[in-house]
Amino acid sequence: MNKKKHLCLRLSSIFTRLQYKINFTMRNSSSLLLPTDLLRDNSKRKLFKIVTVKVEKIVLDLLEDETSFFLIHEKSIFPKLIKAATEEFLVSCYGYNICLRPTLVKESFYTKFLLEEENFLLTVPLQIIKNSDSKAFCSIFEPIYNKAYDSFIEALLDNLIVEITNAIMALIINEFSVIYDIRKKLYRSAFLSLRNVERFRNNLSWQIRIKRFVKRPADIYNSQQGIWVIRTTGIYFRTIYANRSAELLKLNQSSTLTLIGIETKDFFVSRVDEIIYVFGSTVRYTFTSIFGQVIGLIWRGIIEGLKK
Repeated sequence: MNKKKHLCLRLSSIFTRLQYKINFTMRNSSSLLLPTDLLRDNSKRKLFKIVTVKVEKIVLDLLEDETSFFLIHEKSIFPKLIKAATEEFLVSCYGYNICLRPTLVKESFYTKFLLEEENFLLTVPLQIIKNSDSKAFCSIFEPIYNKAYDSFIEALLDNLIVEITNAIMALIINEFSVIYDIRKKLYRSAFLSLRNVERFRNNLSWQIRIKRFVKRPADIYNSQQGIWVIRTTGIYFRTIYANRSAELLKLNQSSTLTLIGIETKDFFVSRVDEIIYVFGSTVRYTFTSIFGQVIGLIWRGIIEGLKK
């Protein structure tokens, strides 16, 4: 069996497991908001299946075409994928053909976040799938993870799929929630009210901005990465080791402020710890040396008095 055929069979097995997991509950089992929390169970499952199929096709196409594989960033895969999956999802659920403007997708706040994370979300998993001992795996995940097992690759693809569904739903929430028929056909009963949708959108918007400008640079600085994993019991959020120090120099000015804040916090926490230590040592010395001697003298005086 040649290498390419073996790779295709391996990917087929991974994506088959992904489709299998989607047939079970897609409950959000984390403490974070997911844009898909708005959706009814059947709509959520349909969205995940659409995205999984499209991701599988893109992964196979990129691995098949060496030229495309090395031009992932230039091809702007995420905006095209989000646009195509959103249109297909809305048609399948809403019943009308909807054509989104490419600029609408590219200007979406969550799409911009995905483009910033494109290397970790898409390029790295592709390189690992192509070669389990690739430079990308060794530089980012070793020595905590010694080998890219299928379960590890599956977790990275889980994260990719969840993040794409997040981008799709962020787009739908911002652009289509005002349409009552959309809410009636896609959303859970708690979000039929536009007021509840707006409240959810505001909370979600705040969380996304914290994630992009605070959590992402902090994770890079701390050599860790939060990923979404899909299980038959729901969607979970996990933190894994990931050395992405090379990306520190690419952070924008807003993200750099987060790092300055972390450094300032570490500096003052260290100084406070030192002050507490010195104060504690002084108090301990005072009680053991000065008061200890006084108590000793008093005790000896009592003993001498008793002797008389």
